[in-house]
Amino acid sequence: MELARWLMDHPHVDDDGTAFMHALHAKLRAAGLPIWRISYALTTKHPELLWRTVQSASDGDVVVRDQPHARLADDFYRKSAVALARESGATVRVRLDGSDARFPIAADLRALGGTDYLVEPLAYANGEIGYVSFATQQDGGFLEADLAELAALRPFLARRIELESAYHATRALLDVYLGRNAARRVFAGAFQRGRGERIDAAIWFSDMRDFTVLSDTTPPEELVELLDRYFDAVASAVAERGGEVLKFIGDAVLAIFPLGDDPARACNDALAAAEAAFTALAALNRDRATPIAIGVGLHRGEVLYGNVGARDRLDFTVISAAVNEASRLESLCKKLGTSLAMSEAFARTAGVADTVDLGAQELKGVKAPLRVLTLARYRT
Repeated sequence: MELARWLMDHPHVDDDGTAFMHALHAKLRAAGLPIWRISYALTTKHPELLWRTVQSASDGDVVVRDQPHARLADDFYRKSAVALARESGATVRVRLDGSDARFPIAADLRALGGTDYLVEPLAYANGEIGYVSFATQQDGGFLEADLAELAALRPFLARRIELESAYHATRALLDVYLGRNAARRVFAGAFQRGRGERIDAAIWFSDMRDFTVLSDTTPPEELVELLDRYFDAVASAVAERGGEVLKFIGDAVLAIFPLGDDPARACNDALAAAEAAFTALAALNRDRATPIAIGVGLHRGEVLYGNVGARDRLDFTVISAAVNEASRLESLCKKLGTSLAMSEAFARTAGVADTVDLGAQELKGVKAPLRVLTLARYRT
């Protein structure tokens, strides 16, 4: 069967299922099947997401929606044809002529001109059950010949969508545990130990104040929840401005903003991220009797960006004297009475105005003193 061979041979495109959906829709229609809409799910191992729904329509538009784990408890899902097909292992057909009102989606599809809806469960080799759904606007719905052809394609679709899911799950896990840019590099083959790339970067190092006292007085479950909210506030501020979080070290965060062709912009993005993090934590503190306070150190320097570690346990990170200096810079925040400490090199590159000069400071383990600056509004 030509369609079956195509499903097995069509090259994978690393875009989380969108390109494959475009190609699948076009191929089925070219084969004479009256497909209006297709939907399938890419399963994942993401800690926040259950799967990614990929949906196409005959106008060529492809919509991608990430579904949280809570989706399984949602009434719309529990009463859906997808849930029934996955639980029963049997194909579910819904005639959209008004006679079948079992599922909420029927009215929506009918209002858009749909005449027939089919959900097929997909049994994956790893034991999971996925699905693919087809809808048509053909008068009278799917013909028996259409149904037979789609049924014959089912095992081949299962293998192909499972493959697409595996790529998606791998990328999602790498993104979560390494960060998006590091994940892209590792996925592309940059995973040999001791290999790295020298880059110039703005370096972020932040730390929570009085975390030791907090950990001694807070139950572990509450502490983990607090850390999650704290890290979410900080990491979101960094990521939304083009930075990359490389490490959570206890309660500390190490991140970089590669300078690329526009060093001033990268440094200003890092400073904007710090200000956004302070704002997010201020909102978090409105619900807390004991406020969370952090210090942020911002530095500029060359780093080696790549893999380091043991033979069986690698870490994708940055190593250099500048990284150590950024850590030591942050440690001066409390002593200098500020929540933000910038090196002179960073502030000069960013072109920051109205800085407060805190003088040349000795850094533990660093030979030369480092001139430290801050902004007046971050003096404590």
